[in-house]
Amino acid sequence: MERLEFMIELNGIIETIHTYTRNPFMTGYTKALRRALRQEDMDSLKIVLDKVINWYNEEYDQIQADEYVFNKNMHEKAYDLLKTYRHSLQA
Repeated sequence: MERLEFMIELNGIIETIHTYTRNPFMTGYTKALRRALRQEDMDSLKIVLDKVINWYNEEYDQIQADEYVFNKNMHEKAYDLLKTYRHSLQA
């Protein structure tokens, strides 16, 4: 995935996360993710992506099982986009 494509998707990813949690760590991570991408700070970008992906690793099953989560498919898309972009940074 190219940087520009990820930038286009980023707002949707962040808003999807924020529909589920207002966890202060996640709020900080999403702000840092935007900043790192905007500033092309690859070291910070990789660290923050890993933190957000790890959060999804821990929360994903609970999100999918929660009867009150209305946008499960958007979480799946956000999680996949994060992993895809992170993988593209390893190449």
